[in-house]
Amino acid sequence: MSHAPVLRVRKHARHARPSKAAPVMAAAGLSASFVAADAAMLASGASAATADDFARLRQCESGGNYAINTGNGFYGAYQFDRGTWNGLGYPGRADQAAPATQDAAAAKLQSQRGWSPWPACSRKLGLGRSSSTVAADNAVAPSPVPVATRASRSRTRLAPVHHASPRIRVVVAPMTPPPFLHKQLSVADQPHFRIGVHMWQARMAARGWPISVDGYFGPQSAAIAKRFAAEKGIHLTALPGEVDKGVWDAAWRLPVS
Repeated sequence: MSHAPVLRVRKHARHARPSKAAPVMAAAGLSASFVAADAAMLASGASAATADDFARLRQCESGGNYAINTGNGFYGAYQFDRGTWNGLGYPGRADQAAPATQDAAAAKLQSQRGWSPWPACSRKLGLGRSSSTVAADNAVAPSPVPVATRASRSRTRLAPVHHASPRIRVVVAPMTPPPFLHKQLSVADQPHFRIGVHMWQARMAARGWPISVDGYFGPQSAAIAKRFAAEKGIHLTALPGEVDKGVWDAAWRLPVS
């Protein structure tokens, strides 16, 4: 599903060097948190959910506000976009529905897809096995089976051969970016939480840059923005290290390399 910002987050976060895994499987249809985890669910399955899990999830997604509508295209306590909300069989928007209805919709979606529709918060809260921002290694080749002659079989019992289970590499798929808010993201706004910063950080995390998704644009976010723009050869209309519309759109449109 598509999801949106965490409203309560720690302000000072550390950023690390990015991982540049090549795509093997694409996952789509995500939120403003924009992290691809659907394919991971194919391998791990959905985990059991409790009322406490959903309480922590909505606190992370929206501060627990069932009526929230920030104008970014995601609504309600669980930050449903309209396509996902209507696809579950509910009319209108999530923020217009009663809390019990939103809780039921979240439980319904989680039972179908696990925690993958809320990748950033599920990862932060440790819900299930959602690990959409980390690419797994290639499938490990199995060990060769020992060859035994008929005579040796009669004398020696061969030890069983254990094959490693294949693992799946998950990355984001190119998709239409959400609307740019007509103001570049920069360290000038570092003291303030911005939804646009959170959305961009989450998308970059989905691309394999292990950037903390906290909604505050600090020096580490600026460094990643600068390196990303240089890597993709993006013509900037803002200063290096800032996120203008070109850098914003590229985070969603360009494939991972």
